[in-house]
Amino acid sequence: MTMKTIPNTDVLDSSFVEEALNHEGPWVSIFLPTHRTGRETMAALPQYQNLLKLAERALGEAGHGDRADELLEPARALLVDNRDFWRNQSDGLAVYAAPGLLRVFRLPIELPDEVAVGDAPRLRPLAMLLAQTNSFYVLALSPNAVRLFEATQSTIGELDLGEDTPASAEEVFTDRDHQTHLQHSPQSRGGDQANFHGHGGDDNAEEINVERFFRRVADAVGKVIDRTVVHPIVLATAEGNQSLYRSVSKHKHLLEDFVQGNPERLSPEELHAQAWPLAEKVLTADETELIERFGALKGTGKASDDLTLVGRAAAEGRVESLLLRARVSRPDGQADVVQDETDPVIADTLRNGGTVRVVEDDQAPEVRAIFRY
Repeated sequence: MTMKTIPNTDVLDSSFVEEALNHEGPWVSIFLPTHRTGRETMAALPQYQNLLKLAERALGEAGHGDRADELLEPARALLVDNRDFWRNQSDGLAVYAAPGLLRVFRLPIELPDEVAVGDAPRLRPLAMLLAQTNSFYVLALSPNAVRLFEATQSTIGELDLGEDTPASAEEVFTDRDHQTHLQHSPQSRGGDQANFHGHGGDDNAEEINVERFFRRVADAVGKVIDRTVVHPIVLATAEGNQSLYRSVSKHKHLLEDFVQGNPERLSPEELHAQAWPLAEKVLTADETELIERFGALKGTGKASDDLTLVGRAAAEGRVESLLLRARVSRPDGQADVVQDETDPVIADTLRNGGTVRVVEDDQAPEVRAIFRY
């Protein structure tokens, strides 16, 4: 899968979680806030050095002092002749080290200054990005180009639609005589619209060709998107194209609201900025429904907010949905070595196919879970 991400960020998806949950520890997890621009970009460098020292101490306290060099030497390499890396940061940096493995993520979320050492990687600070229920798709459709993106509140990455997908409507036009009478509207060459026109009054033939193109696109999208996972799809296209695409698409979760205009002119970041408010409405409604469902099931044995019970259920593969209370960084900005009892709960939930959602509610319990049985 080919991914294009927001500049100075790195792909963090379920493949890392799968890799991490199946890789032998001990794990060192390092997090720190970073800056995209300004003199503060290099301020993360000495802070990272301090966190490495903290990690070495934590390994010793955890009984892994003899493996400190083995685990931390690859992470220390980020300090050597790597000024371009430190000048090109996002909002937070996550570094994971385990035997024979180093993963580094520049992420578009604020992260705390902290270190964790354990048998599994620390996932809680990244829960917002790992939450599958926070995901949506953006389909940018125009006569000249098709792009499909997977996105969250903070990220967007382009998905590969495959070699069999036509790059444009022109590729599926088979009637060459009719094609000579077709032309794009003037607006499609850089304007806000990208519709098709037919000349000579043969609009039906033109619509058939465009419909054929849209069907091919819809089929390709259906092969890429997992139909068993409920994620909203935001369409980005010109007004004249959206109704025709809807008529041939079988995607049940294609939103009625859409990003109107010619998406060829929009970068992934610009598409994300316009699509997120539309997806957020649906995702927020889903969150409300999930919270209400938890309330209805609590006390029946099918839901709990007791961390011990939830942890046991997660280890047994019984957690269907896990709700985590959002956390904020320490106000003093001091680095810390942490041990978080929710980390194994998150790991076990994801390992067994459950979903994780982060809820912005200071009054909510630390964890809430709905059980499969």
